[in-house]
Amino acid sequence: MAFTYVLTTNRGKVRFLVPDNDSDSYDLEDAEVDYFLTERGSNVNAAAVDACKWLARKYSKVATFSEGGLSYQATQRAEVFAKRAAELEADSQGSYSTIELDREDGYSDAAEDSEYESRTVYIEV
Repeated sequence: MAFTYVLTTNRGKVRFLVPDNDSDSYDLEDAEVDYFLTERGSNVNAAAVDACKWLARKYSKVATFSEGGLSYQATQRAEVFAKRAAELEADSQGSYSTIELDREDGYSDAAEDSEYESRTVYIEV
């Protein structure tokens, strides 16, 4: 089982957001984190949401049991991951991204010398 946690990498950032950053007790393999990143075009937050949802489904199927005074509450773990997915989704709602647009109409140089003011346009994602 492969586990790496380096916070400067996208994999590490996903692990941080889930959270799944304890090398002694982790839920996701590196390949699984990488899969979520690939599916979401390296968008860390979206990959973390997918990972949390997947973990919630995974633990919702595991039986809850008690043995020798110890109990394992898989449904509680599923609820924690589902709640975390909802939190991450709420954080990304209404966020803004900026992109640089290049004019390709032959007037891009003229636009710099225009009498019209320049302004930034925000697009909700």
